[in-house]
Amino acid sequence: MKRTLIFILKLLIMGVVFTFVGVKFAQTWHTVSLERLHIDWPIAALIPLGMLALSAVNALTWLWLARSMGDRHAVVPLLGAYTFSQAGKYVPGKVLLVLLRLERTYRVGMEREVCLLSTALENGMYALSGALVGVAALLVVARNHPLYIVLCALLILLLLGIFHPRVFFTLLNLALKSMKRGPIPPGRHFRRRHMAIAVVLFCGSWLGGGLALWAAVRCVHALAPQDWFMLCGVFALSVSLGMFSLLPGGLGVRDAVQALMLMPVVHSPELIIVAVAMLRLFQIAVELLLALVGGVVNIRWAGSASGSTFGDRAEVAGNDS
Repeated sequence: MKRTLIFILKLLIMGVVFTFVGVKFAQTWHTVSLERLHIDWPIAALIPLGMLALSAVNALTWLWLARSMGDRHAVVPLLGAYTFSQAGKYVPGKVLLVLLRLERTYRVGMEREVCLLSTALENGMYALSGALVGVAALLVVARNHPLYIVLCALLILLLLGIFHPRVFFTLLNLALKSMKRGPIPPGRHFRRRHMAIAVVLFCGSWLGGGLALWAAVRCVHALAPQDWFMLCGVFALSVSLGMFSLLPGGLGVRDAVQALMLMPVVHSPELIIVAVAMLRLFQIAVELLLALVGGVVNIRWAGSASGSTFGDRAEVAGNDS
């Protein structure tokens, strides 16, 4: 009963946010169109490119985590399972994402425990690495404010402390316990070297997301190329904060953080809304397209694999007779 009420609450919040964002975007688009808004579409083409890079890095990092746990199944169908399951994050609670990934990877032969643990590790390291990159970017922006420098430095030390394997897996097991899942066994725990590698790998995601955000702003407002690095931090921080929200895909939270941090750069609220909305629309389009392609790849590969398995079994049976 409690889970049903929470799910209904999430749906209601999602509906309100979708309606509010849609109305505001329509009003803003009408306002700026009257002012002859110019969108630089060649620059806007970099938005899906950045989102593709982000999705590719995330998928390969998840695959690396699964490989580190001993999985050795075919790469292509597993990547297809990953991209297909990502569509489930737009359903409140991320339960559908996990269920889709479990079902699709099981078709290929991956153990359910490996899939669940690698997904939990991916989400935990993704959120923490994004917060670390985002706070580091804030430290650069606030370099002329001593108090902000001290606060950002303390946050960085805190995040680095959480990345210690003993602390990280303790927190992750508490989260799994709250979801009525078993803890990650000690034999599956990563060492500090693996945690550092995961942070470095996820930096590629923030570079891709930062490129997409930079292009979304640049196509409606003048920006310098070097602003890309600052926007990588803005994107990373917004994604991390969005992952802790109740809403699917961080809807509303991520967009609000991006809009707030873009204010010192873009002084027009209307242009900020257009840029943030364009980023969100392109992201959804890219992820749904990848989900479609990944689903087809996963189904065809699983079908051919099962066919070859039956053929091998028949051949073995014939030899035995």
